[in-house]
Amino acid sequence: MLKPNRAYDTDQQIEFNSKLTAAHARIEKRFLDGGAVLVSVMEMLNDLIGILDGITGTMDQGKTEETVAGLRRTMTDLAHLPEIERDRKSGFEALTTMCASTRGHIDDIHETIRYLKTFAITVKIAGAGLAEFSGFADEIRDRIQSGADEVARFGANLEAMRAQLTDARSFSSKTLTDFSSIIPPIIKGLTENSARIVAQHREMAEIAGQVKKIAQGVQGKIGSVLSNLQIGDITRQRIEHIQSILQLLEEFVASAEGEALTETEHEVLREAVLQLVSAQMDETAADFQRDCSKIFTSISSFIDDAGRILSLRDELVDRSSNGDNNVLALMERDIVEACKLAERVQGSSGDADKVVFSVAESAQELLRGIEVLRSIKIDIHYMALNSNLRCSKLGEAGRSVNVVSGEMRIFAGKLETPADAIVEDLRGVEVATQALVEQGQGLSKNFSAPLNEALDSIRNAKSQMEQGTQALAEEGQAVFSRISAVVTTLDFESELGATFNDCCNIAAQLSQGFQADVSGFADKIEGFSSRVYKLYTMAHERDIHVRYLPANSASAHATATPSVEADDDDLFADALF
Repeated sequence: MLKPNRAYDTDQQIEFNSKLTAAHARIEKRFLDGGAVLVSVMEMLNDLIGILDGITGTMDQGKTEETVAGLRRTMTDLAHLPEIERDRKSGFEALTTMCASTRGHIDDIHETIRYLKTFAITVKIAGAGLAEFSGFADEIRDRIQSGADEVARFGANLEAMRAQLTDARSFSSKTLTDFSSIIPPIIKGLTENSARIVAQHREMAEIAGQVKKIAQGVQGKIGSVLSNLQIGDITRQRIEHIQSILQLLEEFVASAEGEALTETEHEVLREAVLQLVSAQMDETAADFQRDCSKIFTSISSFIDDAGRILSLRDELVDRSSNGDNNVLALMERDIVEACKLAERVQGSSGDADKVVFSVAESAQELLRGIEVLRSIKIDIHYMALNSNLRCSKLGEAGRSVNVVSGEMRIFAGKLETPADAIVEDLRGVEVATQALVEQGQGLSKNFSAPLNEALDSIRNAKSQMEQGTQALAEEGQAVFSRISAVVTTLDFESELGATFNDCCNIAAQLSQGFQADVSGFADKIEGFSSRVYKLYTMAHERDIHVRYLPANSASAHATATPSVEADDDDLFADALF
C-alpha cells in the first residue's frame, strides 16, 4: 500500500494556519470591543431618551392643562377660605356660650350640695343620742361629700374646656388675618402665570421631542449596526471551519479509511480540500469586506445626527434657563408662597381641630360626671327615705331627725333639674363640635392637597427639564466625541483587510492547481466529506463544499438536502454572539 505524499506539509501551510489563528483572535477582540463601544453609545442615548420621556411626559398638553385647571380650582378654594374660617369662629363662639350656660347650672348644683352638707351636719346633731343613727350621719355626710367632689371635678373640666375654646377663637382670628394679607397677591400671581405656562411647556416639549426623535433614530441605526456585527462572529466561525477542515484531513489520512486510498487518490483529495479551503477563504474575505463596508457607511451617518442633538441642546438650555421668562420657576415661587400659607393655616386649623376633638372628649367626660351626680342624688334620696322610715318607728324621739331627712330628700331632688339642663347643653356641644370637625376636614382637603399636588407637578416638570438640559449639556459633547471615535474604532475592513488578503494569497498558493476530481472514489471519502459538511452553519459554505467534495451517497444527500434548502435566517441563528 502506497503511503500518502507529504509534499503539501510545507511552511506555507504552517504560516497559513498561523495567519488564520491571528485573524481569528483579532476579529474576536475587535468585534467585541466594537460592540461594547456601540452598546455604550446606545446606553448613553437610552439615558438621554429616558430623561426626555420624563420631560415630555410631564409637560404634555393634557397634563399641563390638568395642572392649570387644578390651580384654578385651588384659587377658588383660596377665595372661600375667609368664609370657612368665619363659620368656624362662629362655631367656637357658640360653644363658648354653651359653656357659660353650663357654668350657671353647675353653680346651682353646687348651691344645692352646700345645703345638703348643712342637713348632714344637722342629722348628726339631732341623732346624737340615738343608737340607730350613730353611723347614719357619717355615711350620708360622706356620700354628700363625694357629690361635692364630683361637682368640683366637673367644674374644673368645664373651665378647661372654656380655656381651650378661647385658644381656638384666637387661632381663627390669626388665620383670618393671614387670609387678608396673603391670599390676594397669591391669587394674582397664580392667575397671571397659569395663563403662560401651557404655551411655554408646549414650546419646550416640542424641542425635547425633536431631540428624542433624533436620538431614537441613532438608536435604530446602532441597532442595525449591532445586527451587522454578526459578520464578525460568522467570519470567526468560518475561520474555525477552515482550520477544522485541515485538521479533519490530517486525521482522515492517518485513519484506516485514509490508508485505504491510493497515493494518487490521496493527492487528489488533498488538492480538492486545499482548493475548497481557498474558495472558502475567498468568499469569507469577500463577505467580510462587503458587510464591513456597510457598517462603516452606517456609522459615518451618526456624526450629522450628533451635531443636530448639540444644536437642539443649546436651544433647549437657553429656553429653560432664561430668567424671568422661565414660567416653571415663577409658578414654583407662587405656589411655594401658597403652600407656606397652607402650612400656617393648617397649623392653626390643626390646633383648632385638636381643641374640637378635646372639647368633644370633655363633653363625654362631663356627661359621665352628670351620671355620677345623678347616682349620688339617688343614694342620698334613698338614704333619707330609709331614715324617715326608721324615725317613724321611734316616735317622738326620732321626730327631729325625720324632719331633717325629709328636707334632704327635697333638696336631693333639686339636683335633677340643673343636671338635665347640663345634659341638654352638652348634647348641643356634641352637635357643634361635629360641625366643626367637618369644616376642618373640608379645609384640609380642598386647599392643602391640591396645592401640594400642583407644587409637585410644577417641581417635577422643572426638575425633569433641569435634569434633561443638564444631561444634554454634559453628555451631548461626550456623545458627539464617542460617535466620532466609533467611525475609526469600527473600521474593521481597513484594520483586518490586509490580514485577510494574506490568508487568501497563502491559501491560493497551497494548492497545485490541477483538476481535483474525487468523484471516482467518493464512496471511500464519504465519512470524511460528511464530517466536514456537518461543520458548516451557512448555506454558502455547503454550496462551496459540494463543488469540491460532491455528496454522491444516499446518506450524504440526506444530510445535504435539508441543509442547502434551509433558510439563511435559521442558519444565522447558530452564529449569533
